[in-house]
Amino acid sequence: MTDERPDPIAPLGNQLYDDAADWFAKMRGPDAKSHEPYFKAWLARGALHRAAYNKVSEIFTDSGRVDDPDRHCANEKPRLRPGKRGLAMIALFIAMGTISAKLMFHTALDRQESGRLQHASLDHFTVASAIGEIRSVALPDGSSILLDTNSEVQVSFTATDRRLRLVRGRARFKVAHEQRPFNVAAGAGTVTARGTIFDVRLAEGGKVSVALLRGAVDVTVASSGVISRQRLRPGEQTAFAPRLEAPRPIADHEPNLWTQAKGEFHDEPLIDVVTEANRYADLPIEIGDVETERLRVSGIFSLKNTKALSIKLAALFNLEREVGKERIILRRRQDQKRFRP
Repeated sequence: MTDERPDPIAPLGNQLYDDAADWFAKMRGPDAKSHEPYFKAWLARGALHRAAYNKVSEIFTDSGRVDDPDRHCANEKPRLRPGKRGLAMIALFIAMGTISAKLMFHTALDRQESGRLQHASLDHFTVASAIGEIRSVALPDGSSILLDTNSEVQVSFTATDRRLRLVRGRARFKVAHEQRPFNVAAGAGTVTARGTIFDVRLAEGGKVSVALLRGAVDVTVASSGVISRQRLRPGEQTAFAPRLEAPRPIADHEPNLWTQAKGEFHDEPLIDVVTEANRYADLPIEIGDVETERLRVSGIFSLKNTKALSIKLAALFNLEREVGKERIILRRRQDQKRFRP
């Protein structure tokens, strides 16, 4: 899915336009090349950021639409002559009305000074995905995060370390190698990595799963005052809730399932399949009786389309299926005394 929706954590009002105007000045300054990856990361945070930059760009330039971040990288020539910069700032201030005096101050600086400015929001921000969305986000250090449906990650970069926290859902971290450690916290544990690829999932019950695809990671968990550490090798996974489990192998096909909104189940209750599918659903599935919830299920299922999944499950177990405006209900048929084993 494309990221053309408002960013759920975007700054609002004056601050967002202030940031956009500051970036406009930076990307037309002598140090634009060094700011380019940070600028692209800022734009990638959501549609509100692009809209704010577009509005600023429209006032400062003749056309100014930002459809491709590469159009506004260091090799683009400035469209404003230096002598008109102050007039453009005044025009922007009047047109926006709500933009703070900080905007006037930043954009009045000379090109060299504005090129050196850094925003704290570049290093401390949150990325999130909507229900049903699997979203990729580039980080300022060259790393990337692939967010599963309805997931959220807090990011905090400093000069000495890179700290992230998985607030909900699941994410794949592709880590750029550098001196600063890359730490992902989830639940009561932390995963530390350098130059690697790994998945972290935080389940609703608080259980955390870690799967290593490439490189090496250290998993550290604090439980009842005791700190446990474990190093994973490629192809291994572990979990903690909060006690750290022993590593176990990952099936070859397993890492790619969730990135395609699929799930694999091994003799698990039907309620677990439905719960997993509902993470992707605008139209959730409900089970109408306890006996149906306990039916055992094995196999790989596509989870994103709950209507299609409910048809498959109803046929598999001879269930009654009721589709409403807000939910799909699966229940045992009234003429059945009990299910066959």
